Amino acid sequence: MDRPRNICQAVIVIDSRQFYISHMSLQLPLDLESGDRYSRDRFIVTTELAATMGLLLHPDQWLSPHLILMGPPGSGKTHLGHIFAAQTRGLFLTAAETHDLDLSAFQPVPYVVDDAEQASEEALFHLFNHVQKSGQQLVLLTENQPIAWDIELPDLASRLNAMRIITLPEPDEDLLIAILNKLFAQRAISPSPDFIDYIVRRMDRSVSAAQKIVTELEHYANGRAFNRALAKSFFDHETDMFGDEPVTPFDNLR
Repeated sequence: MDRPRNICQAVIVIDSRQFYISHMSLQLPLDLESGDRYSRDRFIVTTELAATMGLLLHPDQWLSPHLILMGPPGSGKTHLGHIFAAQTRGLFLTAAETHDLDLSAFQPVPYVVDDAEQASEEALFHLFNHVQKSGQQLVLLTENQPIAWDIELPDLASRLNAMRIITLPEPDEDLLIAILNKLFAQRAISPSPDFIDYIVRRMDRSVSAAQKIVTELEHYANGRAFNRALAKSFFDHETDMFGDEPVTPFDNLR
């Protein structure tokens, strides 16, 4: 697919430095459905995370070649990692794939490690040395700060603690509304605005929660209109079944 041409640019200031990024880049990559789950056309536009996206995709403007992208499940960090790897022609690795990895078999490329805290210390240390020698970037994806990883290798702990951390927050209300509308549109469902408002105020604030509740509501509706009455009936039904527990708990989605 041809990339759209940049029509205009925005200037974003981080740490007193200017970053020039196109409005076409001001998008949060969130996995909304199956298929090509990490493609750019599945981005949800958000101004809140525009600076994060712009900085990540412009490694020449980083303060160092190593970066940690941290966020809760469903915040989009895995998708961002795939986008970065695709843009830089880098290699995306799970924590398990870093074990016994023959780095000499690869050309010098940027690396992204998902669930980095689950990788072995030896594997991360060798990867650090490899990218440092090759002058490439390293992006570690995690839910927790390195200080919580219980690292035993002093040299690795020192390098991790020196890395810059970019934190992805939970989706805010506006983003959840956009996500829900897109998920329903993909199913050719046109819910009323008060239906969406009712759901957003009562669901867990995560992408995984949005995916789950849309699927459940599609089955629950059984041909009925997607309005506030249906939403209220759905939540009343779930409360009767499960009490006051959250209707849509976090799934293991990153």
